[in-house]
Amino acid sequence: MAEETPTVQDDWIASTTDSIIGYVDKARTMGTDNAVRALRGIVFGLVAMVFGIASLIFTLIMLVRFADAYLPIGNGVGDATWSAHLLIGTLLAVLGLGLWAMRKREGNGPLMIAGAIDFVILVAIVAYGFAS
Repeated sequence: MAEETPTVQDDWIASTTDSIIGYVDKARTMGTDNAVRALRGIVFGLVAMVFGIASLIFTLIMLVRFADAYLPIGNGVGDATWSAHLLIGTLLAVLGLGLWAMRKREGNGPLMIAGAIDFVILVAIVAYGFAS
């Protein structure tokens, strides 16, 4: 038997089918794939945010407990919890003020000043603890 050559109609059908498949793939890529990518970003962002908030809370709890145990005020753990809260609150407030002052300026000068103030506060507390 002799092989039949594809007719013009067969080429037209194949090219039309290929173009339809190309449009469907393009629509899927523009719609579904981008939506899946965006939703994955939202889900992973929410998970990271929950873990970040939890780690921040645990860090603050640890700092307050550490300050309560080692501050030279009171007679033991739990006697001067107010001073631990005051210390951690003061340190965080000073850093927050440094960040607030830095919001419209270029460079991190106010944050460095706030860090230096926090360092001086901590050194003063440690020196007070050694003196008493």
